[in-house]
Amino acid sequence: MNFDKEKLESEVGHFLEKLLKATGLDLEFRCEPEDHTMTVWLSGQDAPMVVSSNARLLYAINHILNRAFYEKSPQRWSFIVDCNDYRATREAELEILAREGAETVKHSGNLLPLAPMPASERRVVHLALAQEPGVSTESEGTGAQRRVVILPSISRDDA
Repeated sequence: MNFDKEKLESEVGHFLEKLLKATGLDLEFRCEPEDHTMTVWLSGQDAPMVVSSNARLLYAINHILNRAFYEKSPQRWSFIVDCNDYRATREAELEILAREGAETVKHSGNLLPLAPMPASERRVVHLALAQEPGVSTESEGTGAQRRVVILPSISRDDA
């Protein structure tokens, strides 16, 4: 299937209408395509349900859209689904969590495993601490249990 921006937006809209009708969710959506990424904004009466439980439903809808359309488009469009600015708020929370965790690791000298989180959230933590002196990060675990671990960096003097 060859999608140009307008056709893709139309196909995604049709797909989302069917998905929301089938699930019975009272949600509206708005699609914003740009640079081979389409942001889908959800709002409506059931928005709190979408972002509850660590936004599991939000990430599920995001996953479904990527699976349904990514491979079909030669331009490899990707999708970001958001609801009530959850992602921006969560990113700010994760950056604070990362910095506080880094300080804890620097003072204690012990590693600090964070709670399991989706890849997009782990990426925020890794990026937040990429230039932070005295600590490094790595991911461990598999699947839904994959998490970031903040580690004390080994200084060149200790090596």
